Amino acid sequence: MIKKLVPILVIALFMISMAGVAVAAEKQQTLSGTVIAIEAELGKVSVQDESGKMYTLSAGKGIDLKSLAAGDKVILKHSDGVIKALKKQG
Repeated sequence: MIKKLVPILVIALFMISMAGVAVAAEKQQTLSGTVIAIEAELGKVSVQDESGKMYTLSAGKGIDLKSLAAGDKVILKHSDGVIKALKKQG
């Protein structure tokens, strides 16, 4: 009985872990907008999108906010409030 149960549990755990990865990937979003404020020492930046909505996001690993200035146009990818990729426009 236990020998039959172990493979089933292993498969179930694998499927659950893969579902978590898929959900995390779906949450990543792209944002285009204008930098409004930078708090580099806190690792935060506020960006206003074209519709006027404000976002305050934290810099993820490897994201350098020191090169940004208020008024810069940016495109960034973020997930759960954390910037994963950042590119200045123009």
